Amino acid sequence: MKIGVFSRNESFWATSEIIRALKRKHVKPIYLHTPRIHLTLEAEKVDAIYENKSLRRLDAAIPRIGRSLTQLGVMLLKHLELMEIPSTLSVNGLLTARNKYFTLQALHAVGVRIPESVLIALRDRNEDLMDYLSPPIVLKLLTGTQGIGVMRVRDVKEAGPIIDTLSELDQMICLQKYVPNPGEDLRVFVAGGEVVAAMKRKAAPHEWRSNIHIGGHGIAHKLSKAESEAALKAADAVGVEIAGVDLISAKGNPFVIEVNASPGFRGLLAATGINAADKIAAYAIGKAKQ
Repeated sequence: MKIGVFSRNESFWATSEIIRALKRKHVKPIYLHTPRIHLTLEAEKVDAIYENKSLRRLDAAIPRIGRSLTQLGVMLLKHLELMEIPSTLSVNGLLTARNKYFTLQALHAVGVRIPESVLIALRDRNEDLMDYLSPPIVLKLLTGTQGIGVMRVRDVKEAGPIIDTLSELDQMICLQKYVPNPGEDLRVFVAGGEVVAAMKRKAAPHEWRSNIHIGGHGIAHKLSKAESEAALKAADAVGVEIAGVDLISAKGNPFVIEVNASPGFRGLLAATGINAADKIAAYAIGKAKQ
């Protein structure tokens, strides 16, 4: 069995862990440098070529599509679909997860609890943002990642200039009601409709955002039934089979903040001792062509 691991860099920690996990399961991993894949269309033939070899030899694919390669990733995933190569990530899943408002719409449609949210493409200078949300509020770029592009505003008067500046740069903004929390959230790793592990992420002393990449640290967390159900329902709603679901619990109610389509898991391993690479590998093997 041959399973392709698509990534921008073979030395990325998550990529190398997945390759090692596949080897432990006696499966041949084939690393594929995503930007070097050529997608071809000819008459009735659809193919993807890497180093002069067709990817039709693959039994399954594990795409690790970073945000900088989203556009290429969408076309690649569509090609894999046309070639009938099973993948752990779908076109719709990637498209939805990579846009924060698409994600919120998908979550709202199935009744997953989310913060009150408003999308603003262009602000009317005469309108009062208090008509939508009262402070404190959180401003988010639609395509930010790892906590970048997320701003907390305590005074609505401060939000106007920020929105105007970003609008001038052709950036749409999602405004959300701030869910009170002590600088912590939950990261739930989901694979194939099952919770693999969960950790509570605590913000660094100088931060309110709890992302590991900006200094947060994680500790193992036992999910409540409501938290587990919210995470699984969120991943399913967005259409992401291997997902990192971010939750904030307030008064016992879990609010889903984000669903990640290519989640890291190094911090999760450090916090819980569980290596999600093994679950990713097992899930891909289960999806492989028979």
